[in-house]
Amino acid sequence: MRRLVNKIVRYLRLYFYLVKFSVMSVIIYRLNSLLMGVTSIIWMLTMIVFASVVFKGVDQIAGWTFWEIMLLLGIHELIFLGTWMFFAQNLGKFIYDVRQGSFDKTLLKPVNQRFLVSFNSIDFTLLGSLVNVVVVLSVSLTHLTINIDLLGIITFFISLICAYFIVYFVYFCVSSLSLFFVNAETFSDWLLEMTDFDRYPAEIYGEIFRTFLFFVLPILFFAYVPTAILLNKLPRYYAGIGVLMVIWLYIISTILWKSGLKKYQSASS
Repeated sequence: MRRLVNKIVRYLRLYFYLVKFSVMSVIIYRLNSLLMGVTSIIWMLTMIVFASVVFKGVDQIAGWTFWEIMLLLGIHELIFLGTWMFFAQNLGKFIYDVRQGSFDKTLLKPVNQRFLVSFNSIDFTLLGSLVNVVVVLSVSLTHLTINIDLLGIITFFISLICAYFIVYFVYFCVSSLSLFFVNAETFSDWLLEMTDFDRYPAEIYGEIFRTFLFFVLPILFFAYVPTAILLNKLPRYYAGIGVLMVIWLYIISTILWKSGLKKYQSASS
């Protein structure tokens, strides 16, 4: 037990230093940080205008009102704000390092390699996007009447936490393919495009494709499931399915990672 506690403290201390270096990079490149914040605001405004045009002349789409879809968009952005801040860009760099041979340096470091490639840095330039998320969520909630009890709130937060884990494991699995294939960036780009399906209600998709997005490539667990549970559009047991999905993806990601490391050939090979 004491050994486990010491290990946790060690990695928390390491993560603190990684956060410190990330903050320093933001301070050094202030203009870049400002531009990233402005870009995120423009992108969010574009999405809102697009949704407004789609809803012009109609009250609902697949049983979802304009403000319900705005809530879905806000939760989607909340999920991906954390994704891109904490690990998505690190995993993208990992794919590049494997192809260039730089991953050898990571393997030589006396630390868990999976931890290092996943959480090597934090992109604080995306904090400007937090303003977008807060505004969209706040305005959406003021236009909605949500009837939810304590159990509903608990299941919503469980599904939201599961969403972060599911996103991480899915991205990590795809990134781990770089240990098997030379051009793994193609898989990463494909996944990034597929995540757009989670911005819209699942009800607009066909049954077969919807099942695929639930249980094969669980993109709908990213934002749709938490939002639908909050709006009482989805049974609450989907939060439990989300927990099972987290366990299943953890097992798959671990198998892929260990198998990939055995197959990996260093730049010096």
